Amino acid sequence: MPWVDQEKCVGCGVCISSCPEDAISMENDKATISQDKCTFCGKCFSACPQETIRPNSENLLLRGRNPHRPNGGRESGRWIR
Repeated sequence: MPWVDQEKCVGCGVCISSCPEDAISMENDKATISQDKCTFCGKCFSACPQETIRPNSENLLLRGRNPHRPNGGRESGRWIR
């Protein structure tokens, strides 16, 4: 599932017009992707001039890791929440 790096999104809206499924909208002047509508076509990746739309594999929070905790949320070989 593609996701939007909210810190880098400038709200230009280019990704909205690139999405054939109308899965991208603006919330608080930032792009957001609807998981219910997205078909993972990837067109938004190349359309975003800021490269803020990223694959799921790059989102530490979606992979169960927390970048705000030491060692990404991993202590002594075990994941913590």
